[in-house]
Amino acid sequence: MVNSLMQSFLLRMVSATLGGVAFSLAQAQTVVPPAAVSFEAGLQAAQSGNALQALRHFQVLAAQGHDAAQYNLGLMYLNGLGVPVSAVQARYWLGKSAGQGYVKALEALEKLR
Repeated sequence: MVNSLMQSFLLRMVSATLGGVAFSLAQAQTVVPPAAVSFEAGLQAAQSGNALQALRHFQVLAAQGHDAAQYNLGLMYLNGLGVPVSAVQARYWLGKSAGQGYVKALEALEKLR
């Protein structure tokens, strides 16, 4: 219970700090139940053109530290897919992913410089 409250608090703080997104990380966790979240479902939603559904999956997974979800979320912000274009948000999520050694994120960050 305490861990859940702390996680919710931290997600809201990150969301408030980064500001101005269509769906905050805390909201994403309530929209898609954690048990229903999967990277594959996020990719499938993105490939079928359902950016909002993909966003919901990637936000939850990215907040949990999933490197590929962080990368995809960064790309969504970079290209305005389901969210307003935000270079700040894109760099943040690409940086999180790159920090874990995700090669595609490292390459994307290099292109942004």
